[in-house]
Amino acid sequence: MTLRRLFLISLAPCATVTVAHAQAARLDATADAGVRRAVEREVVVARSSGLPEGLLIAKANEGIAKRATSKRITDAVAALGKRLQVARDQLAPNPSEDEIAAGADALYVGVPAPILKKMRAAWPNRSLALPLGVLTELVAKGLPADRAARTVTDLMTRGATNVQLFALAQSVQGDVAAGWAPEAALDLRARGVMSLLPPAPAASAFTNPRRP
Repeated sequence: MTLRRLFLISLAPCATVTVAHAQAARLDATADAGVRRAVEREVVVARSSGLPEGLLIAKANEGIAKRATSKRITDAVAALGKRLQVARDQLAPNPSEDEIAAGADALYVGVPAPILKKMRAAWPNRSLALPLGVLTELVAKGLPADRAARTVTDLMTRGATNVQLFALAQSVQGDVAAGWAPEAALDLRARGVMSLLPPAPAASAFTNPRRP
């Protein structure tokens, strides 16, 4: 799932088709029997757990298109299934399929699972799909997960919109491509967004209160 797709769906919150559902597809007819059995097994588990099963099929089809070995395909599908489960648990109590999918992407790039739970605590009543997509993009560009999550969460609690978060991620991506250090790029762009937002409320889940 790309950040741009998450952004587009965030602009249509009433849409009946989620990103996760949009990726659902039938398993490629060229899949061998071993891959087919493994994928079907993972899909059954996902369906019973309320996970976006279409992503598992899409992952298998991606491997088939790349001519990966059966073992690599089945391993990748099983690993994705585990990430989806962890993401759902960390984003409890009622994450959407898009949030689960975005959480799994964050885990894939190395974001520690507890960070997902902290972000849910910081923003319990709004979708985390786009903020998690932004976090994933920042970490993929070389930002430490804690630093990126703290910045995204601070922006969220200050009232940053999905449009502003998306623009920040795009700007950091462009800056890094132009040769900027990832942390310098994030600092610059985050300050720009912060300057447009109301004053900070109470400490976020990522803030450690100072002792007197």
